[in-house]
Amino acid sequence: MATDRDQPGDFYARRYSAERQRLRDMLFAEVYDGYFGQSSWVSTADYDRFAQWLEPTSASCVLDIACGAGQPLLRLVAATESSGVGIDSSEHAIDNATALALEIGVSERTRFEVQDAGKALTFDDRSFDAVMCIDALSHLPNHARLFADWARVLKPHGRLVFTDQVLTGPISNAEVAARTPQGHFLFVLDGYDERQLNNAGFELLRRVDLTSSFVSIAARHCAVRARHSEALRAAEGDQEFELQNRYRATAEVLAREGRLSHFAYVARKAA
Repeated sequence: MATDRDQPGDFYARRYSAERQRLRDMLFAEVYDGYFGQSSWVSTADYDRFAQWLEPTSASCVLDIACGAGQPLLRLVAATESSGVGIDSSEHAIDNATALALEIGVSERTRFEVQDAGKALTFDDRSFDAVMCIDALSHLPNHARLFADWARVLKPHGRLVFTDQVLTGPISNAEVAARTPQGHFLFVLDGYDERQLNNAGFELLRRVDLTSSFVSIAARHCAVRARHSEALRAAEGDQEFELQNRYRATAEVLAREGRLSHFAYVARKAA
């Protein structure tokens, strides 16, 4: 039986299928207040805060790294009349994002490209006024290299907003396995991201602890999956259903006990 430990292409093909997306939308609407299509651990209110921290204007171009199906970038572009570019490694996600941009009438100001966010970006130096990467950094290798490349594509004084999961207590190998059900994960020690930002030429403007919101969202995920267990088992199969339940339950425990914390970072590139 297929599980989320299969090849990434198989996982994303299932994740962005029309049938699975309808079920996800129904369930996630019960998880997030003001649900707009996000699939991260971030609330709608915090997404809107991130947009304010980027300080976009109608003349700004924002790069969303690991944009998924595009909803956060499209929400920002629609609200601020800025333009945007989203990249993701999944062709399924990019196809969905491109179709959604056309559907809501912002396709002239947005484009989406298939790119591996863990590798060097293909954009020219100083191409963007702002960069955001929400709940994807822990899936990407080598933060030092990534931050340097993000600085490269930002204009002088350009802003960066990202979230990351930071080790703030002890975690067992069994908990790590349950918390990382598919793909690459990298959990960093407290203070690591700040040092790498400084080395890449960024000034850290603020670090905001989102852990309490994370705990609430994770607990809601667990409760919603319990309420809709029959539909989820039918869609996911028994093995994946149990895997996803352990993943969310472990995430909630680690965050609630202060052992794996969730932070948002706002930084500005030097001149």
